[in-house]
Amino acid sequence: MKRILKFFLISTIALFYSCSPSSRVQRLLMKHPELVKTDTLVLKDTIPIQGIAADTVLYLERISAPVLLSRDRLEVEVWKQHDTLFVKGKCKADTVYRTYRIPVTRIKWVKPDRIDLLLSN
Repeated sequence: MKRILKFFLISTIALFYSCSPSSRVQRLLMKHPELVKTDTLVLKDTIPIQGIAADTVLYLERISAPVLLSRDRLEVEVWKQHDTLFVKGKCKADTVYRTYRIPVTRIKWVKPDRIDLLLSN
């Protein structure tokens, strides 16, 4: 009796395991590898970087000509009017673009011919 129960249990598990949709697709793809198509998914990500600006005023007696300092995106301008020293700085806005390439495997859909449909019925 135990042997029959064990056999029945193992055959039921095997039957349900072999009938699962994932195993059926896996067997189909093993028999027909031309149905698998490797494709690349391209994602473009944009990161905006906002600009920064700052102003300040200093009182100094000895400055003669306006000075412009610039490096990459940062610009600082210093000038004197009467007894006041003006410092004006700003950072230009920028945008960073990143591109991701992700390989994806997908199944190619093939429509059956009308003759195959008639023969299968």
